Amino acid sequence: MNHKKIIFILSLVVAIGIAFTPVIGITHDNGVIYYGFPAYMFAYYGNGAWSPVSLGPFFNIAFFYVLFLQLYKLITKKKLVKNIDK
Repeated sequence: MNHKKIIFILSLVVAIGIAFTPVIGITHDNGVIYYGFPAYMFAYYGNGAWSPVSLGPFFNIAFFYVLFLQLYKLITKKKLVKNIDK
């Protein structure tokens, strides 16, 4: 499997997982509960009413994708440098 596909799946899982983490991803504001970090992904208004928040899910997935891709590049670069020094 391509490393970019793996990073995409990982960013999708992390974005959804953090959205429902109580301390990080849940915010209460005027009776509305917002889920998501760094951008809101879902809003729960009570009585079963909820809605996705505009571009929040796409932003969160892209944010974590870029973060994990940079980490991947940093780790592979460090491994290449270690292998060259030996």
